[in-house]
Amino acid sequence: MASNIFNDTDFDGILNRIKLLDINNQKNWGEMGIEQMLEHCCAQLKLGLGIIQADIEGSSFMRTTLGRWLILYIMPWPKGLQTPARMEIVQNKISEVVLESEKKALISLLEKVKRQTHLKPHPFFGEMDKKDWGRLIWKNLD
Repeated sequence: MASNIFNDTDFDGILNRIKLLDINNQKNWGEMGIEQMLEHCCAQLKLGLGIIQADIEGSSFMRTTLGRWLILYIMPWPKGLQTPARMEIVQNKISEVVLESEKKALISLLEKVKRQTHLKPHPFFGEMDKKDWGRLIWKNLD
């Protein structure tokens, strides 16, 4: 079964990885620094919770059942993948205090998302059920 934050084992695994983040961690994937990655992940969860709003954007194929299934369950997460405009993050310097604050914010948002029965439409994928949202969040956090 594909990893998903609504699975308790997968959720706990992601939480543990977030808690272990440190300002000295090397970038392993993508262009964002650790602070940008945390803000980016928080933005995704805020979109799902409806805390921030976003216009529909990206390829209409991604909003089809086939497109969503391919991207969430079949294809590896491609490097350089476009991100919704509301999730684009500006580079900042970060201190250990700020990092701990960002980690706590992300964990708090994850816990709120996990308690939801329904999440808002995604700017790229449109209306999604809880399973697909959970998979998307897991892939983004991974």
